[in-house]
Amino acid sequence: MRNYPLFELGDSVVTYNNSPGPDHDKLYFVATITLLNKLSESFIVVPYFFSFFFFLTMEFIRRHIGGCEIISDSRQRYQRRDNRGPTKIPSKEMADLNLKREIEMMEGPVTPGSQEFILKDEGTFISNVSRFYNQESLSDIKLNVGNKVYFGHKFVLAKSSDVFRTMLYESRWKEKSTASIDLNESAECQAVFNRFLRYLYTAEIKINPESAVGVLCLADKYNVASLKHLCTKYMVENTKSPKVQNALNWYSWAKALHLEDLIEQCAKTIAWNADNIIKSPEWLTMDNDFVTDLLQSSSLVVTNEYTLYLALTHWLEHQETLKPNSYGENVQKLMSFIRFPQMLVSQLYDIENSEISKLPEYRTLMHHLISKAYRFRSLCPAQKELKVSFNEPFYIPRDYKELMVDSVRMHNTHRFGIQVDVRTYVGPVPSEIKEGDWKITYRKNADQWILQIFCHESALVQGEARVMSSLIVYNDDEEVIQVEQSTPTVCSRGNHMSHTIDIINPEVARTMAVLIKPVPI
Repeated sequence: MRNYPLFELGDSVVTYNNSPGPDHDKLYFVATITLLNKLSESFIVVPYFFSFFFFLTMEFIRRHIGGCEIISDSRQRYQRRDNRGPTKIPSKEMADLNLKREIEMMEGPVTPGSQEFILKDEGTFISNVSRFYNQESLSDIKLNVGNKVYFGHKFVLAKSSDVFRTMLYESRWKEKSTASIDLNESAECQAVFNRFLRYLYTAEIKINPESAVGVLCLADKYNVASLKHLCTKYMVENTKSPKVQNALNWYSWAKALHLEDLIEQCAKTIAWNADNIIKSPEWLTMDNDFVTDLLQSSSLVVTNEYTLYLALTHWLEHQETLKPNSYGENVQKLMSFIRFPQMLVSQLYDIENSEISKLPEYRTLMHHLISKAYRFRSLCPAQKELKVSFNEPFYIPRDYKELMVDSVRMHNTHRFGIQVDVRTYVGPVPSEIKEGDWKITYRKNADQWILQIFCHESALVQGEARVMSSLIVYNDDEEVIQVEQSTPTVCSRGNHMSHTIDIINPEVARTMAVLIKPVPI
């Protein structure tokens, strides 16, 4: 056994011995924590970066005793330096120092031509720390969560969470001087707190759709940025269509925590599957904010606008049974999001004569919305001459299934290179009569589809047709898995529309519906 002086602290000299033994690592850990406590007596607050640097330094000294460097000679030997001078490391000692494992060169030479490399051994370091998870014998803090007690180490908690660091090391917090703290967590968070705590020691976590919200909330509450990022990434991946239930469950949480990527993915999946959602029993129990967001979306895949209107009226009636006197407020707030100009005349007439339009408190609102629809139908055919604009979302069609002009079996090679004749109504005013002729040509290159859409004279109004196209991809269960919308294009006899889609999941894609949507200026 040999002692190595490391540095002086006051009147004491900190030394290290390299003798192996069953308590070697345990004594090292205790010595490290003890030294940190001594340092905290000298400073009001032990800075986080200093503590972490010191921990890494002690770990390096413990395992390498003075450092290990690569000696460049004909034999490329590993050598160790200590007070006895350079000595070749025996194979047994090399095993003790964990140098037998493969060493990964994380970066190239520090400087060009240098023989100095940066080596990394994350696995062993994490393994050493993970052994102390929930270990009472070395714990210096107890975490009371619900009816459970977890044993922790202040340094480990503080290194991963600045919230814990503030609670445990800043003097203005009472938790600094206590050996036990009570953490008030929701039921979802209590159920997964053990996973969360283990992550702080191991940098890994088991997660599933049932536990994701609890883990995410804990990561956000204690500002564990790495875990929050990993959890959000997992949730984004698991809200992709057709995983509608996850999107419905997580949408409100994503908004509450301002997770833009998750909000966007949930909203997309919900919009693509809106036709099934508004027909489900769960629709009637959706909260006001959810319904508001859904009705404002231009990406909804639904049968038609009238179907959406009927779904809203059913929701309004059910909410009145749950919250009396809420009907009027909800009508005033939500009815204007229905795009009445995209309905047929017969549908508008039915609404005009419905009970809601005859009630005195809603008559003015409903008359105003229906009048805007009739005005659109009257002026839109001559809007260029009249210089009238209808480019607000209220006048733009969503992805209505009724506008589908063709459906393609994606593994049917007979469609490639041929033209298909289809029909739409003429101009942007919805009609049951479809007299506008179009041709579609399909081409395929690997997982990319290219559609060329040509209009005939019969589809033109004053020499042009302004349209958008949408491509909706379904799986074998007729669930929407991808939607691609084009930008508005003005077609004429001299030009055409081109729409390209890269199929994201070609192994499950089965059919593709093609929508051509005439839009106003």
